[in-house]
Amino acid sequence: MLVVQPAWAMESQTFAGDTPEVEAVVSVRVDDSDPEEGVCTGTAIAPHWVLTARHCVEAAKKPGGSVRAGQGEMQFNYQIDRWEVAPRGDIALAHTVEEMQIGRFAEVAEEVPSGEVNVYGWSSDGSGGTTKLPSAKGEVRGESPLALFEAPTALDVALQDGARIQPGDSGGAVFSGGKAAGVMSAGLFEDPDNPTEEEMTSNAAVAVAPVADQVEWIRGLLSKPEKTPEERMPASDGPRASGFTMAGVAVGLLIAVAAGWVVLSRRKA
Repeated sequence: MLVVQPAWAMESQTFAGDTPEVEAVVSVRVDDSDPEEGVCTGTAIAPHWVLTARHCVEAAKKPGGSVRAGQGEMQFNYQIDRWEVAPRGDIALAHTVEEMQIGRFAEVAEEVPSGEVNVYGWSSDGSGGTTKLPSAKGEVRGESPLALFEAPTALDVALQDGARIQPGDSGGAVFSGGKAAGVMSAGLFEDPDNPTEEEMTSNAAVAVAPVADQVEWIRGLLSKPEKTPEERMPASDGPRASGFTMAGVAVGLLIAVAAGWVVLSRRKA
């Protein structure tokens, strides 16, 4: 029996604290009807832009939702007015109406990460609830066959020190060398043909979409001047992508099924 398995929300006894990387890690609501605690995770890479997973926004009927930045009592919400999905790979960008007022925006990595990485994820189901951001060390073990949306590659990242992922972490930030180097895409079974009972609810490894493949596309969007309120056109009916087709989605999901793992569009309320 094939078990549907999302990229989960972090369960870890290690918390991010106030290190420079974490200022850019945000919680994301994809739709205005989503729970206030958010359904995915993202990384703020510019005053109006958040990097997250493409599969998070595929179910969105129209642009909407919001970004929650900060920790503890110092948290702020920013409305999302549009989504952009990458030409390939499990990568998307959310655009906020107002500039996000955070201390540091993450720089996007130009190289595929290797070795040790830092992993972050928001979720009310995680050990930090909605106030403390859980973190974990991860180790890139090589490539994963779970490369969705015609991506050239995906990475297999094993979490360390007993950390596991649970619902809500899709799009979660993977940092390497202080830069946003990847997006959490889906939880992985150690043995796809014989998953353990524990792996039905949490995972110690995750498939990661490298950001490097889409750096030029990301920079192209970020370089465009912001429109004034008068120039803004009515929102479209859904996320946009260059060369996006339903056939591409089907191929990506077939790859996932063949690998023995499937990714949910996002956590359901």
